Amino acid sequence: MKRILAVAAILAGGLPVQAADLQPATKGPSSFALSTGPTFSFTGYGWASVLHGRASTLPPLPAAKVDLSFGDILKDFNGGLMGVAEMRLGNWGFIADAMFTQVTSGATLPGPYFSSVKLRSQTLTLQATALYRLYSDATFDVDLGAGLRFWNLDNRLKIGPGALNLAIEHSEAENWLDPVVAGRLIARLGGPWSVTLIGDIGGFDAGSRLTWQALGTVNYHWTENWVFHAGYRALHVDYRKGRFLYDTTMHGPILAATYRF
Repeated sequence: MKRILAVAAILAGGLPVQAADLQPATKGPSSFALSTGPTFSFTGYGWASVLHGRASTLPPLPAAKVDLSFGDILKDFNGGLMGVAEMRLGNWGFIADAMFTQVTSGATLPGPYFSSVKLRSQTLTLQATALYRLYSDATFDVDLGAGLRFWNLDNRLKIGPGALNLAIEHSEAENWLDPVVAGRLIARLGGPWSVTLIGDIGGFDAGSRLTWQALGTVNYHWTENWVFHAGYRALHVDYRKGRFLYDTTMHGPILAATYRF
């Protein structure tokens, strides 16, 4: 049961991320001239994350230590939607990141009083970020900016009746908004290859105590419109409110595809 509670509690907020702008924001791998009009791109991604930390997302249940592999998470994962859109206009980039996930965990309980336990966890994460291009040449692009990341965690626990025909239901939802500062470095390696490094840090006790993210990808420009990415990502968040605790670090490989138009 401890594993069930931990998986559902963490996944309620564990997959969200600013998956951010994985794609290089230039017209092609060897071009660094900025377009005179707006350009758009959309990125879909998948993240095979492991989870570590402590969480208590269904008070009054106590905080639990979490140490889960991607396989543990996948057993309870129902599905989700993950995507990032970016508009570039001159030196400016405007990014919208949205993610929704749901997990459901269940088990049969021993003893005559209750029959089963079921946990349904949902998360919605929305982020808006603005980046300004500080430097650009034939090899490097450097962007700096800031944004807001919104978190919504919604957990529901249901314990089925047993011999006494007694059922228990409990739900808990938390919302918070984190300001973040962000940076991005794009390095063109020649031919269709490039590397992207992204980082952000925020929270500052405005929402969470602290949140940070680091992401690195190798990018392959298959065509003028399509770019594929493979890399590694880490995300940390420490949010506390009363007995509600969500202090975790998530990290693992990431795969993505970008369409630009």
